[in-house]
Amino acid sequence: MPMARTKYHKFRSGERCDECGARQWFAQDALRYCRNGHRLEGFASHEADEDAFGTQGRVARRKKEARRHVAVKLSGDEGRELYLEALQFVLVRQVSWLVGERGFPADFAALVRALWALRVRDLPLRERGDGRRGGRDGASASGRGGGEDSEGGGGSVWFSSQSQSEMGGGESSDFDLSDATTSTWAPDARRRWKVPRLIDTLALCYLGCLVRRLPVTTGDFCNWAQKGDLEFLAALNQIPRNVRDRLPAEYHQALHVRDHIPPGRLQRTVQQLVISLKVNFDMTMPPLNWVPIMLRFITELILPIDVYITAKCIGELLKTQFSYFSGGRRMRAMDNPEVLVASLVVVATKLLYSLDNVERPPISQQDPRRTKVDWKEWQNIITEESPEERTNLARGEEYKVTADDALSMDKQKLDDYMDWFEKMWLHDGEPKTTERVRNLFDQKRTSSKPDEPPIPEQDLGDKTKRQYEILSQSIKSVNLTVESTDNEKKQPRNLCPVWRSETDLPDAAKVLYRKTAELAAIPLIILIRGATQVEKQLEIWCVQKTKRDGKGKDHHREVPLEVDDDSDDYL
Repeated sequence: MPMARTKYHKFRSGERCDECGARQWFAQDALRYCRNGHRLEGFASHEADEDAFGTQGRVARRKKEARRHVAVKLSGDEGRELYLEALQFVLVRQVSWLVGERGFPADFAALVRALWALRVRDLPLRERGDGRRGGRDGASASGRGGGEDSEGGGGSVWFSSQSQSEMGGGESSDFDLSDATTSTWAPDARRRWKVPRLIDTLALCYLGCLVRRLPVTTGDFCNWAQKGDLEFLAALNQIPRNVRDRLPAEYHQALHVRDHIPPGRLQRTVQQLVISLKVNFDMTMPPLNWVPIMLRFITELILPIDVYITAKCIGELLKTQFSYFSGGRRMRAMDNPEVLVASLVVVATKLLYSLDNVERPPISQQDPRRTKVDWKEWQNIITEESPEERTNLARGEEYKVTADDALSMDKQKLDDYMDWFEKMWLHDGEPKTTERVRNLFDQKRTSSKPDEPPIPEQDLGDKTKRQYEILSQSIKSVNLTVESTDNEKKQPRNLCPVWRSETDLPDAAKVLYRKTAELAAIPLIILIRGATQVEKQLEIWCVQKTKRDGKGKDHHREVPLEVDDDSDDYL
């Protein structure tokens, strides 16, 4: 009698025989065997009787976990090249926003491209053909630096034959001026190769504005970045995920910055780049386009226009160039052109209008102190908040919110904060993270602040005009005193006080200095130091003028316009 044909069954997807790997099986004597006869464990068939019909119950199948592709972390030259590409990707997006949204000139991108090419020109990176390049003439970098620092890598995409981007060694707030002035970007066998940081992208964009003579300050860049308009704080989230997954940990951390830019951080980076460009390529940056910047400072501070005239005269007397310090001597606070502009504004205001409530009436018709400002009224104007600012959380200041503030904030400000948190810190690294956080808040968003368009310039102009009208009503004329040289020498009312620390500042001066430091995006102590140095130089000019007028035996000898090296006026 012929044997019955064996019926073979296919294994379920992903299963096979452990012994031979067969993909088919058959049943015999309530046991299961693979096609090659190997017994399969964990299976026994049985006949179910009629009473057991429908008693099997509900079958629950375990859902398979989705497989996650784990990218291979790059290291060495390849990791550095990938970091450079990611950094350049951020720079391209920044330039694109500046040209498209802020109306920068069309050639701004080419200008930043050239500056970037100079910045990475000495990096020893590899060409696509795996050949080495480095040095200013394309020579091998091993001949200049040697050791492991001579190895590099990074193909070029955006900037012609130059590398894409570079590594950022963290967001340290320390600035070593001696390192910028005494060393170049050439490899150094004694320490690891230094590559650009994320903050360098903002500095390069600013240098492009400086070369193009655009009236843009580092404070503007910090403001745009802090509000999230200019890509910086959340730049890591905008980099493609496949790039982030392959970045080494140290480069990943270099692209992850704090929730705000510390005051003066961008200024120090710009200063370092200016010095390095001078040292490496003998490149001198043009002076700052200071006139529109100073006028903007004065109008945003709601100060009388006489401040501009006085500040301009002081600058001419001191023969200021408004150029960035490029080495050669010790750097002072007033050697930074933006600090100098801010210092001239506060010094001119201090000379024209008494900030310490001491009456200093004019002693002649030529004395500029012929008007007096009501500083209490000015403080009310400068600190006045619009209805929108009272109901919404100020953009760019979300990082100042503390745990105690979150408990006392109203619903609309809390919505603003959560929108900022989602935009800055939640990304596609974990797709369900955003939904998990959002589900904690069932109520719909009531604030429209993040989606509202920027305030038109016309509205800002109307607001400034209204503030100046209020200020003009508080300005009063001051009667002249008897013109006397003796009174000018003997009465202390004609002397201008010197404030060297924040504790020395009167109430009105403290508000003025703080608001000016915020506009310039510099620490308050740096502004106080710069103003003190301007006053010192102005005093020296007065001594020189007295000698030139014939008073004194050595009236032909000039007094050098320098403060002592032991003075605390230096940075």
